[in-house]
Amino acid sequence: MRLGSILAILFSFGIAYANGTGAVIDVNLIPAGDFKAKTDDIKGEAVLEGDRVIARNIVVGLKDLKTGISLRDKHAKEKYLEVDKFPEAVLVYATGKDGKGEGRLRIRGIEKEIRGTYEIVGDYLKADFPLKLSDFGITNIKYMGLGVDDIVNVHVKVPLRKKE
Repeated sequence: MRLGSILAILFSFGIAYANGTGAVIDVNLIPAGDFKAKTDDIKGEAVLEGDRVIARNIVVGLKDLKTGISLRDKHAKEKYLEVDKFPEAVLVYATGKDGKGEGRLRIRGIEKEIRGTYEIVGDYLKADFPLKLSDFGITNIKYMGLGVDDIVNVHVKVPLRKKE
């Protein structure tokens, strides 16, 4: 494999949103391995009000989610995320201060509390939080002897606007 191809793969999955918005999900496989799922289909923004950050209705489109393997994409979207019925994940609201935040996330019609960390990078907010798949009715993910760990780590980057 040529160096250019290797760099393209690393940049598309490792730093999917370096120059824009998007979401990257780190998924660990059982008994071993991992992969990243990513999408650039994200709408909404966070607002900086003094020393607090507030976000409402950040919408992540799941139909364009990519994992690097087309069959895995198909299984994830059709069998586990059910994107025909639930095409989006929605951060209903979130608030944060001093790099820590909490909020409510809706996936597959189920809302749950989330907690994580964030940092402000220029005109963007980058947030990281763990997500327990079974909290959203996503269970028993197995294919050819491999399973998916119940906890995934989500990394999201959205525009940040300062409230005037």
